Amino acid sequence: MADIGYVAKRVGREVERLLLQALEQTPTNVGALQLRCSVGPVDNNANLESLARGEVTFDVGELLAATDRRTPPSSRLLGDFALPTPADSPFEGALPRSYPSATFDRALTVSAASPGRKRKAASSRLQQSTSVRRKTGSYTPDLQDDDGQIVQQRPRALPDNPILQPPSLSKFINGVWESLFSGTKLDPVEVIEQWQAIESSGQPKLIVDSHDQISSRGTSIADGDFSKMSVLARKISQTSRTCRSLEVVVQCRWMQLFDEQVVTLAATTTKEKAKKATIAAACLDFKWSEKELRNKTAIWRGYADIQKAGGWAALVFAGMGLYRFCKYRVAFTEETFDVLRSLRHRFEVAADTMHTNWRQLLAIVNGPTARRYTSHMHSHVVCGPHDETIDLPITYHQWDKDFSYQHLDESCIDEEAWGNYDPRVVQLEGPYTCEACKEVQSDDPTANSCSCFSALYPPVLAGPSPVQVYRTPNGRNNGLLACLPFEEGAAIGEFVGLITAGVSGKDVMWGETARASYQIWQGRQGNHTRFVNHSCEPNSQFERFVWMGTQRIILVSKGVDAGEEVTVDYTDTYWRNLDKECLCGQPTCRYKDRSRITATAQG
Repeated sequence: MADIGYVAKRVGREVERLLLQALEQTPTNVGALQLRCSVGPVDNNANLESLARGEVTFDVGELLAATDRRTPPSSRLLGDFALPTPADSPFEGALPRSYPSATFDRALTVSAASPGRKRKAASSRLQQSTSVRRKTGSYTPDLQDDDGQIVQQRPRALPDNPILQPPSLSKFINGVWESLFSGTKLDPVEVIEQWQAIESSGQPKLIVDSHDQISSRGTSIADGDFSKMSVLARKISQTSRTCRSLEVVVQCRWMQLFDEQVVTLAATTTKEKAKKATIAAACLDFKWSEKELRNKTAIWRGYADIQKAGGWAALVFAGMGLYRFCKYRVAFTEETFDVLRSLRHRFEVAADTMHTNWRQLLAIVNGPTARRYTSHMHSHVVCGPHDETIDLPITYHQWDKDFSYQHLDESCIDEEAWGNYDPRVVQLEGPYTCEACKEVQSDDPTANSCSCFSALYPPVLAGPSPVQVYRTPNGRNNGLLACLPFEEGAAIGEFVGLITAGVSGKDVMWGETARASYQIWQGRQGNHTRFVNHSCEPNSQFERFVWMGTQRIILVSKGVDAGEEVTVDYTDTYWRNLDKECLCGQPTCRYKDRSRITATAQG
């Protein structure tokens, strides 16, 4: 079917030509004009009715005023459309060749005439459009249509006092997770030492160390001012972020002490007088007016509410939207605080295990500085009873009282099975080219061009995957929970474990190259991919990928939302002859009631 939008543009050019002709032949005192349009067969038989009709009335004075302002006549606003100047070629036969000839079986007939006595008030959309156009006066870039004609765009009308949309709770929570899993370090001790220590050159240690780090790379690019400034900018950004966190910690604590002071004074007077006295004393200390103080404390009150529900980690690692979130307070409901209370232990697990010195920020307000969670992040199973963590070994004690788990960053070779030989290797020497994108691979980020799984490779740029091991609510023991969304095709992690062979009766991942078949066992050592549960409708899958000549198995997202469990399909190979029931809970579950089915088959 032909593109109606394209046809409408060509018709618009004919309409504009007729309008210009009508305006030239119509006196200014005519008032309103009426435009009639009908669609019907090409046959001029008067007995044939039109397929469609329409009419619009508009004020001549407005059109003439617009015509006088238009120099040269390149386009004119008609209703909500910008009509280009008519092309030199006639309408008939000017459509692209790709349109079928059947498009021309119908003709469009346009006529312009004075409505005579049926004049109406000028209230068409044309007036509204031109009035908006005069009001804004803003620049809007021109666009070109299919024929290269310039089509002016109507400027967007902006309100006199634009109101920003307040951020939602989900945005605030995502901001906390993004800060926790980002490369930004919140280490006040390091920041203070770097700024206080002045080297013999007279520069702070922060700047001198930046230059030393660049020089130690030993590359020609690293010696340039740009690389030095990159390292310095990173450190300054981390310093600024640390100072911002210190600021909100102090302001939150001030708000808490303000409330305590009001309660103390209220013991001898009314609460209202106690509050006024406390505000007056604060204005004297801050040297602010009462209005300024009230405006500030309205935001600080939000900080205190967040800290009370979500803990210090929720406040310290809040994203850039913290100020607006507390300013609008639209999401400050009891339901919001319930959510923050449930996330409190999860925030603290991530903060304590990835930012080991963050609690030193609390020393400025005499807060607790000792870490609560000291081992690997995935050694703490979140979402336990009463929103508390569970030590990972405890969750396996019902099967193995001596269970322990070693968290690995890379797979290790079982020397008893393979010696010093890595069965995953498919190319012994470089240069290495990605089999998928055909780009050069290198562990050196400046030489690498492959971006297939940039969250994992090169390893030097890889950060922790934004996931946590959690206690499932329906009896599947542990699972993997996404803290942030993973786009489709994004890597959630490499399947890491013991590269072995000949294992039977245990859950293993099979891999195969042209040189050998191998197994990856995660029973006692591995990473977070060990905890991915099965689902008959999974949101991720395992894919083979070769990096630097070595085959890897990657857990790849099919589209995972924040707060959603990461799942894969274990396939029929896993479930075949397995006396176990699937608990994925999906409507299309293929393996539910397997225990009953297996017992029936055996009977």
